[in-house]
Order: sequence, then structure tokens, then C-alpha cells
Amino acid sequence: MLQQLRDQTQSTGFKVLVVAIILVLTLFGFGATNIFMGNVPTVATVGDFDVTESVLSVETERERRRLLSQMGPEFDPADIDRVQLQNYALDQLVNRQVLYQAAAQLDIGFSDAEVNRRLVESPAYQIGGEFSEAVYRQQLQLMGFAPVQFIQEVRQGLSSELLRASIAETSFAQDWEVAQAAALLNQRRDIAYLDLKLQDYLDGIEIAEQEVATRYEEDRTSYVTEPSVDVEWLELSLDGLRSSVDVDESDEALKAIYEDDISTLDQQAQRDSAHILVVVDEGTDETEALAKIRNAADRLAAGEDFSALAKELSDDPGSSDNGGSLGMMAQGSFDPAFEDALWALQNPGDVSEPVRSEFGYHLIRLNEIGAIEVPTFAEERSRILDRLRSEAAAEAFDAAVEELEQRAFEERYELSETANALSLSIQRAEGVSESNGPDARPWPLAGSPEVIDSLFSTEGLEGENSPVILLGDDRAAVVRVAQYYASEQLSLADVQQAILDELKQEAGRSEIEADKANALAQLKEGVSVSQVANDLGKRWETHELITRMSMTPTGPANVEQSILTEAFSLPRPQDSGKSVGAVSTPEGSALIVVTRVLAGDVGATGQALLQQLEQQVTARDQQLEFGAFFAAAEVAVGVARSD
Repeated sequence: MLQQLRDQTQSTGFKVLVVAIILVLTLFGFGATNIFMGNVPTVATVGDFDVTESVLSVETERERRRLLSQMGPEFDPADIDRVQLQNYALDQLVNRQVLYQAAAQLDIGFSDAEVNRRLVESPAYQIGGEFSEAVYRQQLQLMGFAPVQFIQEVRQGLSSELLRASIAETSFAQDWEVAQAAALLNQRRDIAYLDLKLQDYLDGIEIAEQEVATRYEEDRTSYVTEPSVDVEWLELSLDGLRSSVDVDESDEALKAIYEDDISTLDQQAQRDSAHILVVVDEGTDETEALAKIRNAADRLAAGEDFSALAKELSDDPGSSDNGGSLGMMAQGSFDPAFEDALWALQNPGDVSEPVRSEFGYHLIRLNEIGAIEVPTFAEERSRILDRLRSEAAAEAFDAAVEELEQRAFEERYELSETANALSLSIQRAEGVSESNGPDARPWPLAGSPEVIDSLFSTEGLEGENSPVILLGDDRAAVVRVAQYYASEQLSLADVQQAILDELKQEAGRSEIEADKANALAQLKEGVSVSQVANDLGKRWETHELITRMSMTPTGPANVEQSILTEAFSLPRPQDSGKSVGAVSTPEGSALIVVTRVLAGDVGATGQALLQQLEQQVTARDQQLEFGAFFAAAEVAVGVARSD
């Protein structure tokens, strides 16, 4: 059941809950309730609500878990900046309380019946389209809420969401705004650009041999070979042990396992149940709750209908309207005391004595014991045998890993005796480098950073056997350096061409930057574009009325995207002048000139695009409206943060 719950929280159904309590789950996350208040320092005050260190600690932990669930199992929790996370959690708490209290001041609220209806209809608490009491309870436990407190949190979240939606509905896109957006999107420009390609500069650059020699002498430590090692290792694999393990394949032994499996199926049988709950809370103490549930038991004994009593008396909003029905559930879905009482009932129709759970007192009725399909021994024999082999191989693998660890440690600088004892073959690889770059020779353990780190550690380079390194759940290895090859100084002849290319690149880029700076200065001073091009020995590429999508009246143009982006970022030319700029390109740099800007033709904009623009403009306006309201609400409610 727990896995089912985990899966559901990742499902589309869980995300649909955002519609019901969007601020609680998405806009600001779940947060503080007054149950966490205590005599502890206050870090912020929002109106009549104090954010204490305890409240902030709880919220920070929730944010940490949410972040870990989003990042996946490969993410290292140590990478989380605790201070930054805590500041984020504090912002969520403050923002949420501002909206909660603003909604309360405006008398925006929801009735108990409406809150209960939203919860019952939420897909987050349903299985097969039906509300599941067990899922609902477990969700509350995972989030750290008692039922009454959670309902209050949901009520506040719904109210603040209604407030937000009401503000958003006041915003709409006016025709002139959509027209302006369309004109900007479809804008056309006359542009010219002059490519300063690095390759053109390199062709004319000459580097003296002395310059190469000087660079070599200055950076001798850079021109060395990378240290490398020859490696020996022993490897264990689970698959390699499966075929060698001994298991009892007799029908007698397999049938004994089959009978055990069948007996556990009976324990896994689901049960359909219903209950009447009297909650123990601030309004109803232990004695009152017990008296109420006993009165219900007496009325049942007198012949009244269980479902009718559940509708009348039960404090459980999720099941009372359905006669207390909890549906068909497996063990592990309920509070332990509740579950023990339910599974103690023998026959459908049996009703328990009053049962105390963490929520209050229950009367529990067993409606039905779910049927279980039992496979035959013939159907299960091969699966049982495969399971036995897997279990035996796993045990053998664990034992072999321990023995490998011990023997490799004792042998320390060799692997031959360990290999003989475990009937393993020593594998070898030559020329392994620490960078393990694209030029490295491929070998089976190349993908393990832990192996590389071990080989090039101080102990590894001295030839010591590594500890056992797990290469996943089913493979393990011990590695050692058989031979170490230190860095060697490369001769000038070995690196001469590389240094020559390096110096030419540096010189070429330097010339480009100088030419670019000079050309920009000339263009801004009013020198004609043709004169600038002549001085550089190049020619401008021109495109009239080009769009952001590189379309011209005569068809698509082949313009580098970085050039196009910069051209549409330049300001509109003034007084028939020009706007000039420059941008780096994959091939070097480019000078850019914009001489004319025409607004896009709104009438030529398709209806679908206009609708999309209208939605985008409306969303922008809604965001601005809500931002302005929230800023005013902060002032009205009053927000103070401790230093």
C-alpha cells in the first residue's frame, strides 16, 4: 500500500489536486499551522501569525524532501544549501499567511460541507475513482497533519486561491495590447552584417619559430604526458554465481515452499469494511467520545442500520456520506489498532467492539473478505526454482564479496592468491589515465569514477589492492596498479604544431577584437558602412525586411541565429540613421547594422497566433495585477522579519 501511495503521489491524479488547493501544494507549498507554535524564538510575524523557529524547521524539512523527490536518487543531499533552503521556506510561509489573512479580512471562505466535498472528489485520495479513507489518512500522516488541522489548512488554501482567481479574472488583454504584441513579434528589419571569421585571419598570420620556442620554455610544465597505469583486477558478478549455486530442486522441497507461499496469500487477502468514527479532539474529550461510540454500539445492537448510523454519527467526512464505507483494502492501509480489530473479525457482517485509534473511537464492520486466486504448483514450480537460485546466488555473492575483501586486504600488493582461492581470473588493462578522456583505451571498468579514484590515490599508486568497489547491485571488483608511468616531458618537436596553432589562434582573436573595436568606433562616428568594409577588405551581407524567424519577402535567409538575435536586440534607428552592434559567432565575430524597422502587419497575423498572444498578454497582466495586490496586502496585513 505504501508503494501504491508513493506511485500515486507521482501520478497525474495527485497533480490534479492543485486545482483544489493550488496555493497549499504549488504556489506556496504546505506549511505552518498553529500546532507547531511554542515558546521558541520568532523569526517573522505576519499579522497575527508568528513564524517560530519550530515552524520554520518543519517547513524547511518539507521543502528538503520535496526537492530530493524532484531531483531523483542520483542527487546528493549534501549539495543542498541549508541556509538558502531555509530562506526559501520562510518566504513560502510568509507569502501564504499574507494571502490567508487577506482572504479572511475580505470574508472569503468555504463551508465545512464544501471543503469535505472537495476532499472527497480529489483524485489524490481516490483509488479506481472512489475516495479511499486509507489513502487520505496516510497522506495526512506523510504531511504531518491531524485531520482537523488539515481541513483548516485546506479551507484557508481554497479561500486564498479563490482570492487569487478573483483578482486574475479582473485582468484581460485589450485589443491594442494584442496588436502591439503582434506588431513586435512580426517586426521586420533591414540589417547588414560583416563577418570577421577567425579562419580568414589565421591564413595571414605568421608565427616565428622563436615565439614557439619561447612559449614552450615558459609553459614547459603544461607540455607533459598524462600519468597512466597498468591495472589488474578481480571481478565478481551475481549472474556468474547463479549457474554455480546448489539448490534443492526436488518436488518435495519446492512444494514446501509453495505451501508457505499459499499460506501468506491468505494473510494478504483484502477486506471490505465500514466504520463509525467519533474523533477525540479539542471539542470532544476521551470520555465523551467513548460514551458516544458506546451509544452507537447500543443502537446497533437494538437493530438500527449501520450505514444510517454512520451517516448520522460518524466524524469522518470521507466515508460518512457513503455509510461509513472504506472499500476493499489490504493490510498496511490503516492505523495498526484499527487494522488489528478489522482482521480479528471472522465473518461478513461482524461488528467490532469500540476501538481506539490515533484519531478517536471506531465501530468497525466487516463487509466482505476478498477472494484470492491461488495458482497451482505446476504453474509456480519454475518461478519458485528461479527464486531459489536468485536467493542462493545473492547469499553466495554477499559471502564472496566479504571473502574477496578479506583476502585482498591480507594479500595487499598482489591478487594471485586471492584469485586462486575464489577461482577468479585476473583481468588486465594497460595505459589507463586519470582523466579517462576520449583518447583513453577502453576497458570494462572505465565508467566507474570510484575505480579511477582508487587507482590514482596515494595507496593505489603504491600498488595496494583497493577495497571492494561495488559496481552496482550485482557486480563488485578489487583493483590494483600493476605498473605506474609518471608524467614525461614532451619535447618541443612533439608539441611544436600544437603551440603554433595556439599562438595563431591567440593572434587571430586579438586582431579580430582590434578590428571590431575600431570598426564600431568608426560606424558610431558616422563613417560609411562601405568605407568600414573597404578598410577591412570585406563586404557586408544585407537582408531587407527580415523577420526574427529569418524570413524575407523573397524567402528564407541563411543568417546565423546569434547575428539575428543581436540585430533584433539593437534599438530602433533614429532620424534615418543606423544602430550598430557586434556579437560573437561560432566562426569568430560579426559587426551588425540595422537601418530600418517596420512594425509587423497585425492584419496578416493568423487567428490562432492572435489568440495565443492574447493569452500571453492576459497572463502577464494577471501576474502584474496579482503582484500589485500582494504588495498592498503585505502592507495591510503587516509583515515583520527578525534580523
